[in-house]
Amino acid sequence: MNLDTAPMTRPALSRGEVVTLLGFPLLIGVLSFPLWEMTANEWFRTGNEAYTHAPLMPLIALYFIWDWRAELARLPIRFSWSGCAYFLFGALVFAAGKIGADRFTGQVAIATLLIGLVWMHFGNAITRRLIFPLSLLYLMIPIPSIIYRNLSFNLQILSSKLSVGFMQLFALPVHREGNVIDLSYTQLEVAEACSGITSLVSLITIAYIFAYIARTNFWARLVLILSAIPIAVFTNAFRIGGTGMLAHFWSVKAAEGFFHSFAGWLVFIVAFAILVVENWLLGLWVSRRRPAESSGQ
Repeated sequence: MNLDTAPMTRPALSRGEVVTLLGFPLLIGVLSFPLWEMTANEWFRTGNEAYTHAPLMPLIALYFIWDWRAELARLPIRFSWSGCAYFLFGALVFAAGKIGADRFTGQVAIATLLIGLVWMHFGNAITRRLIFPLSLLYLMIPIPSIIYRNLSFNLQILSSKLSVGFMQLFALPVHREGNVIDLSYTQLEVAEACSGITSLVSLITIAYIFAYIARTNFWARLVLILSAIPIAVFTNAFRIGGTGMLAHFWSVKAAEGFFHSFAGWLVFIVAFAILVVENWLLGLWVSRRRPAESSGQ
């Protein structure tokens, strides 16, 4: 028998490790149940659609893990002290969240504990391969309320300014006071629901997943993820500007009816299409750069 071609074997998890891997998540779930009950209410709260994607994150993570199962089976399983340290760090953060009664800190701690558990028992090689699906756990965590409100207010003002500038390009008689847009015969209020924060959070999440699938370079992924911020802001401003133009050239009822509800979905699709085009342009730029680098060498 040729030992060089023999399939690599690795020791299976011991009974104690299996019990730990199954028992710790169960214990974490029991201890944090009230916290996640509160989080679920935040995900599905009426009028807040920014985190309706959150329950899908574990399913997406499990899909990638299942898809990579053959590759993961070839990687060695080794105890990691780095993972142990990360797990202990998560435990300290969890304790701090309990003492301070802070929802966000507790949620970050739970994700950190679960990742630390995997890292500790499966080792560096497997955790390095799983860093993307594991990181999706952090995308389930809602932004702290104080940051969410401040960000939403700033987006309301910014979207109002940009949409007024857009409408002025078409010589519309428009004036802005704060987040209220005055069209002389009617007013449009850019409320929190129209601030674009929902599409911003959702588009960043989709950009994060899309960037990982579409690109292999770190910088290219980073460009796609960061570009989701201006794309979400400007497309939302165009939506508000389009609503004002519809009210001016057609009727106020038309702007407040079906178009107002449908425009949110349409603009989000357009925003994602822009990301796809941007990825295509990045691919062209990379393909043209490689021959230039090869000839330079």
